[in-house]
Amino acid sequence: MGGKTWSRQEERFFWKTIVPQSPKAVKPADRIHDWKVCAEIMQREMGVNARRKYSKLMLFEHYFQNVQTGHKSPCAREFVVEHKRELVRSQERMVTLM
Repeated sequence: MGGKTWSRQEERFFWKTIVPQSPKAVKPADRIHDWKVCAEIMQREMGVNARRKYSKLMLFEHYFQNVQTGHKSPCAREFVVEHKRELVRSQERMVTLM
């Protein structure tokens, strides 16, 4: 990933607000927005604190880099660990139901 490191404020908003309603939300029923809408929400809500222009590709890549590749943004570590833990719990519940 290139560019400026995301701030703690950006990371918190992304992992606590954006991801839970994105195509990568833990619960399928919560996947209410595509990445384009998520980028619009993030841009609007970050307001003057936005350190960049958020795009659907940027948000997806940020998620993918942190969750799939093992790279963790410096200010995202705790949020990524928590998200991955929730993913595992969700998968375990699904296996239990089968």
